Amino acid sequence: MLTFEILFGQPYEIKDPERFIGVYGAFYPIFLTLKNSRAWPKLQKIAKKSRGAGIAGLEILLPLIYDIMERFSESSTSVSRAKYLKELDTGMDAILMEFEKILKDTLLMWGNSSPEEGRNFQETRNSAELTLQESVLGFMQKDGYQVFLEGLMEGLYKRISEFVSEMEENLDLFDTLALLFPGRNWSYSIKELKKEPFYLQLKMLKSYSTFFENNPELRRIVDFIGRQEFDPPSDRISLSPFGKNRIQTVRFSDSINNLLPMEAAKLLNPSLKRKFYADMLEGKLLSYQLLGKHYTGPPRIKPRGPMIVLVDTSGSMHGAPQTLVKSAVLAMAKRMLSQQRNMKVILFASTSQHLEIELSSRKKMSEKFLNFLLYTFGGGTDFNTALASGLKSLKEKDFQGADLFFITDGKSEISDELVLARWEETKKKYNAKVYSLIVGGRGAGGLSKISDYTYLVEMEMSSEGTDGVVRLIESK
Repeated sequence: MLTFEILFGQPYEIKDPERFIGVYGAFYPIFLTLKNSRAWPKLQKIAKKSRGAGIAGLEILLPLIYDIMERFSESSTSVSRAKYLKELDTGMDAILMEFEKILKDTLLMWGNSSPEEGRNFQETRNSAELTLQESVLGFMQKDGYQVFLEGLMEGLYKRISEFVSEMEENLDLFDTLALLFPGRNWSYSIKELKKEPFYLQLKMLKSYSTFFENNPELRRIVDFIGRQEFDPPSDRISLSPFGKNRIQTVRFSDSINNLLPMEAAKLLNPSLKRKFYADMLEGKLLSYQLLGKHYTGPPRIKPRGPMIVLVDTSGSMHGAPQTLVKSAVLAMAKRMLSQQRNMKVILFASTSQHLEIELSSRKKMSEKFLNFLLYTFGGGTDFNTALASGLKSLKEKDFQGADLFFITDGKSEISDELVLARWEETKKKYNAKVYSLIVGGRGAGGLSKISDYTYLVEMEMSSEGTDGVVRLIESK
């Protein structure tokens, strides 16, 4: 019941309260009180955001409910029961005794739930259910029963509220960890986040996630780049009459949609109007013949493709640009992993400084990715090596047809003509695109020759130096 309510957001409908009480007894008023509490919709909201958090909430909630019910069972110790009674308001003795009675009857009913043969057993059970129904309904008609149950579950509400507060603050962090380390069973506990060796890495991860969420212009750029779809390779594209984006020639036809203006002008003259209709019936209207790109082969849904992110880690990117870069790469990684798309991060500086981090279905270098968030930028810049690495990755099975996403300040050139020629050939074969995010630069610089989309941004740090604002200067 609680799983339906919390994890699936489907209210559990009790169509026959008396029948429900006959089976679940004292749980009925507890269930209704819980659903009407302030903590309940908060727990549902967190579960809607994250299935993992919802499961963790259930793991906390269920033992607390069992604990409340067991406090008044025959197996509970008199010490724990007496301690718990002191927490209740005075004047609740009669209601307490009534609750204790229906609870013990409920536990007795559950204890005798094993199937047995014979009419006498069924008659006894029906009688017990009827007695339990009357007891529970009688309890719920007493003045103050609702206040009693609220007091009974005050500790439960407090623990759930603490859990919800922790999740609201750290949910994005847990969900990111679940994407980076899918095989690990996260407990969604704050203690989990403080375990070594994650503590320092997660502190930076949280910082860069917050920075990204606080900068809407950076979010719009990453959203646009991240939603692009993989296009079929050029060998699956041909010119066809099914395409309509270019004029091939002029021909005779009966098509009204592609008429030449001079043919349409005949409709304005009564005599030529008859000529127009005669030509249309005979297929002699002068019309444009249109052709265009058409995808050959069987129809298919174009999947969202992989992404290769090339990150400039040179000394000129140190400081504020470094914060922007890591925030954008982290956001892209979360998007790609959540959509089950492959991603590779290539860190480049000079010709000797080069590191690849793969996050794909075959390989998840998640630990190295977290270490990248701690990495201090420094060194020179070499676009030739970076583009060559990107071209090499495009030949890998998991990254064929991937788009390239450069993040740099643009202070370098692509001088290797062989690399440029290889890129033109690869771009034509895979219909790949290059997106360039230029941080603090005046233009795309050495990437202007190959970029399909260019974004020029600048970043202004706060006076404390702990936060900043990203502004989009130009998009082309």
